[in-house]
Amino acid sequence: MSLADPGLALVLDPGRLAELVGREVRATYVRPKLGVSTTAALTNPDGTPWGWVRTLTGGAAAKAGKARRSAEEAGLGRVVGEADLPGRDTLVQWGPVVSDPRLVGIAAALDPAPGDVLRHNPLRRLVVRDGDRVVRVTSAAHRSRLAHVTDDLAAAGVPVLTCTAAPDGRPAGRRVSWWPWVEGTDAASLPDGAEDVLHEAGRGLGRLHCVDPARVRGLVVRGWAEALAAARSSVELLEEVASGAAGGARRVLDRLPADVPADGLVVCHGDLSPDQLLVSAGSGEVVLTDLDRAVAAPAVLDHASLVAVDLLDGRATLGPLAQGYAGTAGTRPSAPGPWVAAALLGRIAEPWRHQVPGWPGETVRRALLAARVLPVEDVWALREPLLEVAR
Repeated sequence: MSLADPGLALVLDPGRLAELVGREVRATYVRPKLGVSTTAALTNPDGTPWGWVRTLTGGAAAKAGKARRSAEEAGLGRVVGEADLPGRDTLVQWGPVVSDPRLVGIAAALDPAPGDVLRHNPLRRLVVRDGDRVVRVTSAAHRSRLAHVTDDLAAAGVPVLTCTAAPDGRPAGRRVSWWPWVEGTDAASLPDGAEDVLHEAGRGLGRLHCVDPARVRGLVVRGWAEALAAARSSVELLEEVASGAAGGARRVLDRLPADVPADGLVVCHGDLSPDQLLVSAGSGEVVLTDLDRAVAAPAVLDHASLVAVDLLDGRATLGPLAQGYAGTAGTRPSAPGPWVAAALLGRIAEPWRHQVPGWPGETVRRALLAARVLPVEDVWALREPLLEVAR
C-alpha cells in the first residue's frame, strides 16, 4: 500500500483518526489525489454516517478557509475541527455530515437525524430521507437534467420515480431534487421465491431499452470507449494506492480489446444493479431509480453491469428477470465477456475505497473473475457455473 502521502496515511489509520476527531470512526468513500488531498466519509462503528474528513497538502490548504467561512455562515463554525499534521505540510479538517464543505448550506437547512442520512459522499452528494420524501443534494447542478430524463421516460411508459416539487419551506434549487419515498425493498434484498417480482423488474428494464433515445432530453452517448476508460481509471487508482493488489487487474485490463462491436443505441440506466430496482411493499410495483447516469448506449452496457454485480454478490437472480425482459424487448439480454470484464474492473477499487475488511482478497477475487469472464461469448447465459467461481 502506498502511504507516502501523509494525509492518506492518516485517513487509513483508524486509531490516529479517532484520536484526532475525538470519537471512534471509520473512513469510507476514500477519494485520494496523492500529494494534494484526500477526502473520505466517516461512519460510526455501526456503519451509520457521521461526517467527513479531508486532508489538504501544500497549496491545497488554501481551500480550508472557504470551508470555515461556509460553516460559520450556516451557524456550524464550532463543529468543524481543524489541525496541522506535525512536521508535515498538511492540514486536516473534519466535521459532521451537515457541515460538509460544499453542501453545508443546504445540509444545515435539512438538518437530518443521523438515521435519515441514506448516503453521503463528501463534497459531492448527500441523500436524505425527509418524511415521505427523499432529497438529493449535490455539489453541481443536477435537478433540471434529472427531472427531464425521468419525466420523459415516465411519459414513454417506463416505470421510474419522477422528481417532485420541494415541500413548502424546504430547500430547493438547481442542486436539490425531491423524490417520493418508496416503502418496501429492492431487487437485491428479495427473499427466495420472488420470481414474479424479478420478472416484472425485467419487464421494466425492457421498456427502458425500447425507448428511442431521441425522446429523452439530456442524454449523452456512451459506448465501449467510455466503459474501457472507466475500467482503466479504476485500475490506475488501485495501482497508485495499493500497487501490490493491482497486478491481476492490470493484466486483465491489458487484454481488453481497443474496440468491441455493439448494437445500436438505446436508453440505458448507466449504472444498473439490482438495488436500483425498488419494489413497493404495498403494490409490488417495481420502479427504476437513481437515473443520474442515464445515457444513450448499447443495451449491453446495462446487461453487463447487472451480470457483474450478480456475480460479485454470488446470487443467481437473473433468470426470471431475463424472461421478463425478453417478453418486452423482444430479445433476451446478453453480456459479452469483454463488457462484463470491463464492468468488473470498473469496480476493482471499490473494496479499497470503502475500506472493506479483507479488501486485498476481495480485490484479487474481482480480478480473477474478470479474467475468467473475458473470453466468454455470453456471460449472462453461463453465469450459473461462473457463480461457483465468484463465491
